[in-house]
Amino acid sequence: MPPPFIQEHPISTDPFAPLRQRFLTRCAGQLAELQAAREALPGSNLTKLAHSLAGAAGTFGFAEISVRASALETLLIEQAESGDVRAALDALVAEIERTLA
Repeated sequence: MPPPFIQEHPISTDPFAPLRQRFLTRCAGQLAELQAAREALPGSNLTKLAHSLAGAAGTFGFAEISVRASALETLLIEQAESGDVRAALDALVAEIERTLA
């Protein structure tokens, strides 16, 4: 049995923990960009942002953000109806907000 101090204050052995935290911080900043993009649909900047979020979120273990960002990116590339794009954007924003809460 480990000493009580070790039980109360476990040392994180996850080398990705600081990177995940930086991703979440960056994600919080990008949330405002995503919310502003609702007014300027569609946009190539939004495609780039969705692509970046899809890859980074997947890398750091945030699968739901990655899936939603990838779906948004696909719709933007395919020049889907603006209602579909807006729904995908709203789903991505909601998932980021849920993750950051």
